[in-house]
Amino acid sequence: MDQLLRQILTELRGAWRFRWLAMAVTWLVALGGIVVVLAMPDEYEARAQVFVDTSDPLAATTRGGDDADAKVAYVRRMLLSTPNLELVARQTDLDLRAPTPQAFQALVAKLQEEIVVQPTGGRGFDANVYNIVYQDKDRRVAERVVQVLLNSFQEQSLEGDLRDDLQALAFLDNQMAEYRRRLEEAENRVADFRRRNAGMIGGEGGFFSRLEGFQEELRQVRADLRVALEKRAALASQFAASEQAGTQDESGATSLAELQNQVLQTEKQLDELRLIYTDEHPSVISARETLAALQGRLERRRDELGPLLGAGGAGGAVVENVRIALSQVEIDITELRGRERNLEQRINELQERVDIAPQLEAELAGLNRDHAVLRNQYESLLQRRELLNFDIDRKRQGRQLEFRIIEPPLAPQLPVAPDRFRLILMVLAASLAAGGGLAFMLHQLKPVFVGGDSVYQQLGIPVLGTVSMAWTARATWKRRSAEVVFAVGLLALLAVFGVVFMALPAMTSLAQRMLA
Repeated sequence: MDQLLRQILTELRGAWRFRWLAMAVTWLVALGGIVVVLAMPDEYEARAQVFVDTSDPLAATTRGGDDADAKVAYVRRMLLSTPNLELVARQTDLDLRAPTPQAFQALVAKLQEEIVVQPTGGRGFDANVYNIVYQDKDRRVAERVVQVLLNSFQEQSLEGDLRDDLQALAFLDNQMAEYRRRLEEAENRVADFRRRNAGMIGGEGGFFSRLEGFQEELRQVRADLRVALEKRAALASQFAASEQAGTQDESGATSLAELQNQVLQTEKQLDELRLIYTDEHPSVISARETLAALQGRLERRRDELGPLLGAGGAGGAVVENVRIALSQVEIDITELRGRERNLEQRINELQERVDIAPQLEAELAGLNRDHAVLRNQYESLLQRRELLNFDIDRKRQGRQLEFRIIEPPLAPQLPVAPDRFRLILMVLAASLAAGGGLAFMLHQLKPVFVGGDSVYQQLGIPVLGTVSMAWTARATWKRRSAEVVFAVGLLALLAVFGVVFMALPAMTSLAQRMLA
């Protein structure tokens, strides 16, 4: 620590040789800095506070809420639009500062950067309150810029917002017409493809799922058919035994009633099938054949019985019940065989198409996918168009962008910039640093030995002793006088800065009038 202190004192003694040059540079930098700071033009700030209601029920519904950053960007974009700022520049004569079109564009871009739009950061009502701030050398110009900016925006926002919506509506109409045309073309392609491949595709599910479904249904039908055949064999045996125990008259009457009942049931089944299938469907054809056979049997039985139709007894009733059950089983067997033939035919047809049907289904899926994409796009455009139409009607009925001036533009008499007090302090520090730095730099350029220690440190030669300077009284007086003059110079410099601080407004106006 002692070594460092001695080194500092050595450097200060060496720099002390150039104190008068350092003093001169300090005064020059100080006076020049003071003049520059005093001559700097004042910056006046005009500030206004406005209320802009950017909340939109439709936007809040579609977006799920309002974003604070998006709202600030929206307000700034509306206020600082290029046409709006060009109008402001012309009405406030700022365009006189731009002699060329390029300079005018640069002026508009500068306005966009310098005009500040700040939200107050509150909640509720204050969430839509914004501060509009602008600074200029002329206080009246700053105030007028903010005033014209608000007036022009207030006049144009009512018309411009609706005009933008109408332009957007026209764009949506054009887009919808284009998508409607493409959607109709896609629908025609799908319909034409289905017509050309009517027997190859169709039904629910894919090709293999339909084939598997038919095969599973065929297995079930065959199982039911086996059960029906076994039941018919059992009933036939029972009917043969019952017929031997009954009389011919009773069996005849019972057989006739059975046939009539079967005819009625078959007609009912045929009517139900016609409600589901066409007349060419295998099930309908099978039911018609069964009905015709039963009607033929009924007529022949009536001819056989003749006048014995009214006879009957308890034994005949048993035989007739067995006959009815047997006839019903015959109907079921006939129907199951018809379904079996139909399913076998469909399975054979699908198996013949096993090589080309999947490819056709893939092509149809691509067409359907394209159609679905176009339909979704069209429906999205339609929804947006309806929302925009509703918004336009709402604005035409008076619900437009709400814009109110809470505090009109006001520019205080005192400038907000530059901060001359802080700048003067910086000039004082810079002048002292410039003088001291110059003296130190000259000492480094023209070094001397100021003591025995420096000789030993620089040359490595031991110093046995030193001879001090013997000052005469006159030399001592001159030395003391020089030191006093130097101190007075520093005090005078500080005094000048003190006066400048005390009379800063008056000196500022004086300097600006002299430079005007």
